[in-house]
Amino acid sequence: MRKPLEIEDIDTMRRREGINDVALREEIRELKVGDFVKLTLLCGTASFESVAVRITSIKGSLFRGKLADCPTSAALSTLRVGTALAFTTTHIHSLLKGRTVEQR
Repeated sequence: MRKPLEIEDIDTMRRREGINDVALREEIRELKVGDFVKLTLLCGTASFESVAVRITSIKGSLFRGKLADCPTSAALSTLRVGTALAFTTTHIHSLLKGRTVEQR
């Protein structure tokens, strides 16, 4: 059985380090379907990769999206562009501004 995909809870990690990213949280509230965000996927105990995700659905703090690029990590080699992901506001690493749906 394949291990479920883990997404880094970046907000909790930042707060633990004393980082209170108010500006990012404000930008997250403005997100809409079609926007792109970066999520950090955990590839094991000490390995990770940040990936671009296009938002396909927003319900409060719950998001659904599709992978916009193929990960380069061997541990994530089964993931393809279009792979569906579910995540929350706490998982959003950053926003990708200027990227449109047509770009990959």
